[in-house]
Amino acid sequence: MLISVIIPIYNGEQYLRECLNSVKSCPINEMECIMINDDSKDDTEKICMQFAKEDTRFKLINKENTGVSDTRNVGVKKAIGKYLFFIDADDYIAQGAWTEIIAHASEGEYDMVAFSYVNQFSDKKMKPMYYQEESDKKTIELMLLSTSKLNTCWGKLLRSEIVYKNNISFHKHMRIGEDTIFILDFFQNANTCLLSPAIVMHYRIHPGSVMQRMDFVDKMVDIETLFIRRESYLEMNYDKMVERAMRGEFFSVLTDLLCFCARKRRIKDISATYRKLLESNEFRVLFEKTNKESIVRTLKKIEFALIVNKWYTFLALYFRLKAEF
Repeated sequence: MLISVIIPIYNGEQYLRECLNSVKSCPINEMECIMINDDSKDDTEKICMQFAKEDTRFKLINKENTGVSDTRNVGVKKAIGKYLFFIDADDYIAQGAWTEIIAHASEGEYDMVAFSYVNQFSDKKMKPMYYQEESDKKTIELMLLSTSKLNTCWGKLLRSEIVYKNNISFHKHMRIGEDTIFILDFFQNANTCLLSPAIVMHYRIHPGSVMQRMDFVDKMVDIETLFIRRESYLEMNYDKMVERAMRGEFFSVLTDLLCFCARKRRIKDISATYRKLLESNEFRVLFEKTNKESIVRTLKKIEFALIVNKWYTFLALYFRLKAEF
């Protein structure tokens, strides 16, 4: 088997057919699609059963509800492909993209191939996210540690042998950042990697996503776990330039959280939320992992000063405007 497509699904009926049809368009038999139903309450199981009945490459696993990380782990254990390819049930593979995916899997030159993709918003606007072609591992490492561009497990060919030999799995109790840690663990054990400019996936960004639903404190707990794992990776592969860039990314993650808090809310309410957030031990621990020297952009320096001085009203005004644009 060449490629194992792994799809964790929970109440995914709205977009599931489009996702599965995009996988079904794969023109080779050496592809298996493992659909893991995480105890959905809608018609997910019925839809999956229909695809499994019509196409023997599709396999359905029903399980009790344990969350997306454990659901992906179940799929990994069942996969027999040379490469793993993750996709979520509300996303889909771009038309004609299978040619590129199959070519790289057949050549087998790289342990990981990260493909470009399209962000697809709820208003149907689309934003292509292109990678420049790159195979230098040090360059890719810098991007992995200091940006959010490679944070996800989906849209990548991952050599399954590396996952199995190194017991790489998704952290069951994390709801955000779990796939970033999976990719960090994989990258650390990979020898060859490629960033491809070829777009192979459409990634939907919509209000129903986990990131949109989570409590702020829960987000910070998962973010701390992610920060600690990145620091651990850097300790084993220390580079001063990478550390500075990574600390800057840590700050960007925190300001993204503040911007998220400000969406479609009154200034008074945002200010009260910021007061509670910035005075929490969880935020303090995360903020200590950043440093002023790693911040180079003027607007980021302003954000840093507002946070340090705890000017809650100005923070609320600033991020309310930023959230609109």
